[in-house]
Amino acid sequence: MPYKDKPADTAHAKEIRLRGLVASPGIAIGRCFKHDNAPHTITKQQIETDQIDAEVRRLQKAIASAREELEQIHDEADSSVGNQLAKIFEAQLLILDDKAFFDAVCHDIGKLKLNAEFIYNRHLQRTLTSLRKSQDAYLKEMANDINATAAKVFGYLIGHHVNKLSNTQGKIALAEDFSPGEVVLMGKYQVPGFATSLGGQTSHMTLIAKSLSIPGVVGVSKLLEKIPDNATTIIDGENGWVIVNPEKATLDEYKEEQKRRRTAIAKQLRGIGKIPSTTSDGREIEVLANLEIPTDVDEILASNKVGVGLYRTEFFYLTRMKFPTEDEQAKIYANIARTFFPNTVTLRVYDLGSDKVINDYRDSEEVNPALGWRGIRLDLDMPDVFKTQIRAILRASVNKNVKIMLPMVSTAMELVKARRIMHSAMKELHSEGIPFDEKIDLGIMIEVPAAALMAQELARHVCFFSIGTNDLVQYTVAADRGNKKVASLYRELHPAVLKLIKMTIDAGTAHNIPVTMCGEMASRIDAIPLLVGLGLNGFSVVPPRVARVKKMIAELDYSECRTLADRLMKLATTEKIEAVLQNWIEAHVSKEFLED
Repeated sequence: MPYKDKPADTAHAKEIRLRGLVASPGIAIGRCFKHDNAPHTITKQQIETDQIDAEVRRLQKAIASAREELEQIHDEADSSVGNQLAKIFEAQLLILDDKAFFDAVCHDIGKLKLNAEFIYNRHLQRTLTSLRKSQDAYLKEMANDINATAAKVFGYLIGHHVNKLSNTQGKIALAEDFSPGEVVLMGKYQVPGFATSLGGQTSHMTLIAKSLSIPGVVGVSKLLEKIPDNATTIIDGENGWVIVNPEKATLDEYKEEQKRRRTAIAKQLRGIGKIPSTTSDGREIEVLANLEIPTDVDEILASNKVGVGLYRTEFFYLTRMKFPTEDEQAKIYANIARTFFPNTVTLRVYDLGSDKVINDYRDSEEVNPALGWRGIRLDLDMPDVFKTQIRAILRASVNKNVKIMLPMVSTAMELVKARRIMHSAMKELHSEGIPFDEKIDLGIMIEVPAAALMAQELARHVCFFSIGTNDLVQYTVAADRGNKKVASLYRELHPAVLKLIKMTIDAGTAHNIPVTMCGEMASRIDAIPLLVGLGLNGFSVVPPRVARVKKMIAELDYSECRTLADRLMKLATTEKIEAVLQNWIEAHVSKEFLED
């Protein structure tokens, strides 16, 4: 980590450091520009009766031009970020095709005899006001898509349509928010990084930015007020910092870190399959990848014999605003399974709800959705959708390298119900003569304390566990890591969290089922000796971390890690655990590796 959380040095007041939320990892350095994507000024103009048809034609022409531009962005996205992400723009194109909305606007142009942009904006604002009042993250995201699409229509209606990103090559983009289309153009025009005062970590904007590897920070308070145009700016997408007018030492530090990262990533992707996943005394520990959308990285991982410990499938819903059909899913899953064959692919069924809310099956506004209708709870409450996905996964399992994983399980009864639906799907496929892996493994995420505490019982019903530490930690310490006021309480090495992890691994060992970890804790180099010592069977991490985790495992002696784990589990505070771990690593891990 190149920069530590500390107050700005008052002796160097020109350096400004602003805190935000990590949107897309990486580091970008360059001059900044403020992207003006403020709403167009809409004037109200009375028209004559004989002008009504002309106004309607003007609106039709503006919509057609917006459609043509969106289709170009869709094609650009299709080639740069892939077919699945490009579906975001298919949804925006559908917004332009909303006939009921268009007819209502045309009706009011004729009835009120007012100009097209004014009436169009009036209908638009009614729709947006309703959506933005919702606490539902999905509806807010839909409002953003509608607004971004409408902005293009307004641009053509009032003749102010200019692509302002095309002249900003090499500069860091700042704005209140960016539309998904603008992020695609950032990739096209080589914008190295971005920051926004609004936006969320799960928005379409951030999904595309991650896919394009454009470093970004969102939710930066008073971003545009505090940063002068054209100032030298650092985007630290690893730690959520925006640093303006950096001191020479800070700039040098980040440039060095940027260079080191580029070198490291290129190095990691080469020969990753040649790195052993075995401790120095011979214990084999699997290192897998976490994925959420098909990309070129899949081929690299597969060719290097890296399997998938967690493939998030909810993305296939979120990019199109509707559930894919069974055939569509079966095709996608089969392609993934073929790409990684003979390595294993673990497909997690839809983990929707909370910050990934759906419009179908919508209930009334939900209080505290993180503790509400999400994961397996939501899946079981929409059995038709769940069975369709299970059938699709089964159809993709014919080569026997696919596993099914259920999210957010907290009771054994949920497993009983899920298995009942899975068996029903299997029976149907049998009767239809469709082949599938009849012994396909079914496993669960351990990500709530109840599941860890009941792991001995849950292990009787499944073939594997995968510990999701991101949720397990926040539910155990009752602190959302995205909440700045309590983020300091979010500690992966909290003794209570470690006890739950140990209970899960012990249950897996007792019932002879493998236990892996797919949360971010699996990537923590300092935590790996402890987790190995506790008996974890595998790590599943983001692709750039695979090589580093494998190298760390090769540095370790399993028997020494067990002794370390026994010692750490007797400590009562996170601070003591971290201190002992740090000293142990310095004594047992080669310096060359730690500096790698």
